[in-house]
Amino acid sequence: MELVRSFIEGDAESFALLYERYKRPLYSYLNRLVPGQHQLADDIFQQTWIKAVRQMGLFGKEQRFSAWMMRIAHNLLIDHFRKEKHVDKTREIEEFLEYTCDEKMIEPWKEMEMLDLQKALAWAIEELSEDIREVFVLRQDGVSFKEIAEIQGSSINTALGRMQYALKKLRVLLEKWKLKGGER
Repeated sequence: MELVRSFIEGDAESFALLYERYKRPLYSYLNRLVPGQHQLADDIFQQTWIKAVRQMGLFGKEQRFSAWMMRIAHNLLIDHFRKEKHVDKTREIEEFLEYTCDEKMIEPWKEMEMLDLQKALAWAIEELSEDIREVFVLRQDGVSFKEIAEIQGSSINTALGRMQYALKKLRVLLEKWKLKGGER
């Protein structure tokens, strides 16, 4: 990638362009992996950029920069959780999914159904293990299975298998939620 090469050669403006181009996808990725833990997402975001700057010379030309950055962030999160030895799932379910319907265009009862469904889906996603949830979230963000495999340090088949498992598990969890009348 030309911007990376320019930065390595000493062009500070190249870093500013890299940062502007990749800050939003990286920050979104982190916030979806650690829902509700904005301070942690901020810390890992900053650590990721610091580590990227220090290791820019190791960036492989055949890699996509976004996948490389997400891999760094992924590894930093794993290190953090190893140190903390727990995963805090305190984020409110409503914050996990964005409300995408125009409130003026739907009837109030449909709005309530939509919110219930969003809550159910957010709850079900939270119930997935970290590696499975990460694949699901990345895929929803349009990341290819090849890039997901790079980010997770696994094979494409493993990423595909994790996605298949995520979909099956979500179906089971949502069916369970439906049978319980919308209760967890």
